[in-house]
Amino acid sequence: MVVASLWSVCTASHAQDRAECERIVHLVAEAVGAGSIEGVEPFLAPGFMFSGQEGDRARSVMKLLVEQLDDRVERIEMLRAERTERGLELVCAFTYAGALGRKEATFLFDGKNRLERLELFPMRVETLPEEEDAFVGPSSGRLDVPVRRLGNLLAATAFLDGRERTFIIDNGAPRLMLNSSCYGTDRDTAALRISSSKGVNSSIGGMDIVEVSEFDFHGIRAERRRFLAFDMSHLEQETEIFGLLGYEVYKDWDLLFDYEGGTLTLLDPTVTDACVASLTGGRPVTEVPIEMEGHIACVEACIGECMLRLGIDCGAGADLLDDRLWESLRPALTGCRETTLTGADAEARRVRSAKVKRLKIGDREFRRVPTVFNDMSHLNRSLKRGLDGLIGFPILSGQKTVLSYRSGRLIFLP
Repeated sequence: MVVASLWSVCTASHAQDRAECERIVHLVAEAVGAGSIEGVEPFLAPGFMFSGQEGDRARSVMKLLVEQLDDRVERIEMLRAERTERGLELVCAFTYAGALGRKEATFLFDGKNRLERLELFPMRVETLPEEEDAFVGPSSGRLDVPVRRLGNLLAATAFLDGRERTFIIDNGAPRLMLNSSCYGTDRDTAALRISSSKGVNSSIGGMDIVEVSEFDFHGIRAERRRFLAFDMSHLEQETEIFGLLGYEVYKDWDLLFDYEGGTLTLLDPTVTDACVASLTGGRPVTEVPIEMEGHIACVEACIGECMLRLGIDCGAGADLLDDRLWESLRPALTGCRETTLTGADAEARRVRSAKVKRLKIGDREFRRVPTVFNDMSHLNRSLKRGLDGLIGFPILSGQKTVLSYRSGRLIFLP
């Protein structure tokens, strides 16, 4: 009788454990559909492992993968359950709505019902290491870089493996990124490339990692580096684009944008104030503080009665606002219509557009600012505070503008 009672207690305990673990399996499936692991994170074990990665790196890789899958789980089949020395192992079949189809997933739970290991489907993960000093700059106090406009974007040249190539300057991109359609890559379909890079419409998928022997952007150099590459052929019209020059290339410099003069000047932060004084001749400037959100410089702006937090992105051909603001900002808009927005990820989407009657940054007012409205939730998932939008060409091209990363300022010259 005693034995029977103990058996009943143990059986009930095991059943309860398995029910809780199966609930977490369903939470993982829901996370895939939502594009976020926020609902799963409380149930991950301290030494959580995901696709060969462990601890914080495993969490980061899982987070990025779920954000970039752009799929949902339509059906879950429980194939088998086994108790091992390490805990309860559940093997399930996830049937995805998209191209992934039916894939087996393995979940290992520890004695506290925490997810210790997850293999969502067979893959090999390749990640780029964070290299603090990947680029070495010259000792000069300023670099004057000739630029030309391609539509509303700025293009400049750099040497890639000894050959002069054209790149888009895009401080909204975290890294130097190459155009796989120009550079040529042999894609390994068994490997999954993970990146924190995002376009304005969705996460950028279909990435490769390629090795470059030498890169030189007006004296800012890198040797024997691996870079992300993805198809940017949609950015090309009459000009072959070899990639995007992102934040990591010039993060140690202040940027002076002069669209009218066709120059991007990179300033050593120690000479920025002197340069501004020389250009203005003592005339007043508009100077506002910026706050860094990862690689994105953010500034406060005002439209009507709404205070907004906007990222500064010279790779944005039009200003962008989150579409959740559409209704509240309608009185401040004119020329409302629908248009097509195409981001760095090549995805085109019908969105609403308008001109903002008045946008104010500090004491500088901008009028009739061309703006598109789009869902920014995918971009904000990776940011701590999030953004209400981005300012790009319409704001930066109206005057000489200095973006000072080091001193945390955005300066509009007269």
